[in-house]
Amino acid sequence: MKLVLDGWVLDEVTLVNSAMLSYLAMVATVLEGRSIRITQLLQVLRQSMRQRSFDKLPRREYILRFLNQHPP
Repeated sequence: MKLVLDGWVLDEVTLVNSAMLSYLAMVATVLEGRSIRITQLLQVLRQSMRQRSFDKLPRREYILRFLNQHPP
């Protein structure tokens, strides 16, 4: 699985072996106001890596969907 963010590619092997993982867990703990373990953080990141890309549909479709969900 790969997650592409603004030209950066994050794959699962790189994610699991990252030295930044413990730092990210600490930042997430501070932001959430609760203790977040590295395993929980990995699970959330893996789920986001499995999500379909938003660029599969034409932009027009996303705009129409948004307008239908949020009428003026």
